[in-house]
Amino acid sequence: MIPDSEVLKNQQAIDYLLPNINSASPSSQSQLSVSSPESNTSSPCVRSSLPNSPNNNETKNSSSRDWNLQRWRSPSRPGLTSSTTSPSSSSSTPNNHVRQHCLPIDLVKNKILSNVNRHDTIILIGETGSGKTTRIPQFLYQYYCKNHSQRSVMNGVIGITQPRRVAAVSIGSRVAEEMGTTLGQLVGYKIRFEDCVSPQTKIQYMTDGILLRESLSNHTLDRYDFIILDEAHERTVQSDMLFGIVKRAQKSRKRSSMKRTLDGNESPSHNTLKLIIMSATMDVDHLSKYFDSAPVLYVEGRIYPIEIFYAESKHEDYTDAALTTIFQIHRDEDELDSNDSQMQNTSIGGDILVFCTGQEEIESMVKIVQDLAPQTSGMKSCRGNLKTLKPYPLYSALPTMKQQQIFTRDPNDCFRRVIFATNIAETSITIPNIRFVIDTGRAKSKSFSPKTSFEILKIERISKAQSCQRSGRAGRLAPGKCFRLLTRAEYRLLPTFPIPEIQKCSLSNVILQLIAAGISDPERFDFIDRPSADSIKHSISKLILMNAIEKIPNESNENDDSSSLSFRLTEIGKKMIVFPIEPEFALMIIMSQKYRCTEEIITIISMLSIDNVFYVPNSERDVALAVHKKFASSEGDLVKLLKVFREYKESRQALAWCQDNFLRPVQMRNAFKIRQQLLSYCNKISIPIISSSNTENIRKCFALGSGLGIGLGANIALLQNEGGYRIVSFQNQTKNDKNNDCLEIKTLHIHPSSCLFSPTNKPECVFFIELVQTTKLYMRNVSIISKEWLTT
Repeated sequence: MIPDSEVLKNQQAIDYLLPNINSASPSSQSQLSVSSPESNTSSPCVRSSLPNSPNNNETKNSSSRDWNLQRWRSPSRPGLTSSTTSPSSSSSTPNNHVRQHCLPIDLVKNKILSNVNRHDTIILIGETGSGKTTRIPQFLYQYYCKNHSQRSVMNGVIGITQPRRVAAVSIGSRVAEEMGTTLGQLVGYKIRFEDCVSPQTKIQYMTDGILLRESLSNHTLDRYDFIILDEAHERTVQSDMLFGIVKRAQKSRKRSSMKRTLDGNESPSHNTLKLIIMSATMDVDHLSKYFDSAPVLYVEGRIYPIEIFYAESKHEDYTDAALTTIFQIHRDEDELDSNDSQMQNTSIGGDILVFCTGQEEIESMVKIVQDLAPQTSGMKSCRGNLKTLKPYPLYSALPTMKQQQIFTRDPNDCFRRVIFATNIAETSITIPNIRFVIDTGRAKSKSFSPKTSFEILKIERISKAQSCQRSGRAGRLAPGKCFRLLTRAEYRLLPTFPIPEIQKCSLSNVILQLIAAGISDPERFDFIDRPSADSIKHSISKLILMNAIEKIPNESNENDDSSSLSFRLTEIGKKMIVFPIEPEFALMIIMSQKYRCTEEIITIISMLSIDNVFYVPNSERDVALAVHKKFASSEGDLVKLLKVFREYKESRQALAWCQDNFLRPVQMRNAFKIRQQLLSYCNKISIPIISSSNTENIRKCFALGSGLGIGLGANIALLQNEGGYRIVSFQNQTKNDKNNDCLEIKTLHIHPSSCLFSPTNKPECVFFIELVQTTKLYMRNVSIISKEWLTT
């Protein structure tokens, strides 16, 4: 792995990786000769099982060949073996280009509508390119709204959730165009800060969070006749909450409808909430059982054969192995078969997609390829002269203009692209011309332990289902190849499906929202995969300490324990739930009145709520870092963020100012919008906006506002003799204390990106916002606090 601040020097990397292409033997091409996979030409249909579940990823009759993953200066380096498979299911989110022709799902329209008629809930597993995301809402509208015999059944809205804002906007726009309507009329979308709907809107795309927030004030979701939960396989916290909340709304509306029917006030079908869950590969048996044995329909998509390659030996340095594989692909795969109609008019073969774990890793690898690529252009390979290799980054914080470059591809381009992406590229987006995928088998993931009360962001192995999603990116438009940087044995040890996020994160926000949604006993909430009892109890206890919720003894049970208690929001909790942010941040805003710095706290929280605002292009790295230093503060990163926003707000030409200061204008605009929203919510609940020039009060509010050891007040660490830090609450614990699991949190270090980072001049006592595990356990967004504050 390429660690923070410990990236190989560029010239060292060049010396290490640069291939001696001219010495490549033509016979080496035979190492890549793998039997062509059988073409999957079966017509789309509704089926009872998927051809490629994560557990059935390798075709029985697949051939296997050695594929040497080697330093191009070290031919004896262990290699890869291959097996052939078709891609797994993946999302069917469309390209930016509208396609009017028949999609696979169109052929099973009547079958789907028949099941929707007969069942309140159906589960639809759609393979790559099936068209489920764009066409299912149109089927429902055409049948239930335009069909006179069914019109009385539907008076509400068809709501479709997406885990990402960009998908909700782009898909809504496409469906509006397909239906020949103006966006915001019949078809619209709703995301944070953007409300493109009207009273005429019948098909509404939105993020999971929008529907979740709506459920807080409308527990039965009466506005909707149909709810479609898309991309369900991602198993985010919000999607898992929606499973239970929508299921609860269905049952509540059904009871109400039955009662009204018995009273003779309406027909049984009126007021029924229909639910469609759409997904790629996931544990459908488990999902069907959760929804009372809901029927599962499988729809095939356009499947192109994909060859899967595995490493013959383990590679601890997966970034290094990925770089080596990139150049081997570029050398040995620089042309495609002439009978490939998908690429006949292009000047070079398919592009390469590399799955990485995060922005810093991506930027490091992009820099190495940028330095190496010019030295490979025009050199000889077994197929002739090599073309140019051009690297591109792709992550959520990347400026929009740079993201859009990835989705356009001129057939006359005479270079091959290599795109380094986070798992944002697993689903929801389709990158054109991807023919080769390099799967590092890793991703960043949050893990939470109620025993330590800390959430840590770290790099972990992915699941088989995620790996199948990644390989499927190579087969969206034509046959492709996937290179997994895991051995077969390592792959078989991967979990079949990812652990749901709700079982790995702090539940404080989940519990607070459930109670606000009228679920007074969150321990009995019907989770599809229940978090641990310890996690639930820890979050309840934390919210009680934060004075956000209070107990209501259940009169039907004399025992005064947690299983017989219900909860309700306190007056502070009612204010906290108004803010669409983490409870800890919401409490900071409320407590900021005491420290007379509400405006500053809101500004800093807005900056913490966005992706990294600092942009360091590889071509101007030294200049960008020097410019960023002018914002540095001796008090720490929170004051630094405050300075950045104040200067941005005062600038007359915001875009030019951001460009001059190497800041991401899109993220700064997002911070501005979040700040405006939080200020409006303060006015709504009568919190006065007080401003202070005393930055000590700001730091006190963050560190001590909710009380020591409560909320963010637990994020305090003291410098140790060995140069690292330990959290204050763990000071009295020793290695001999075997019964205390809090020792999971070991020595902490200030992150190299912090303005307080220094090998020698380290502050004695610090407050931090989050922990990140890479080569060390790092504190990020760090501020200095006084040790005396802890005793006053």
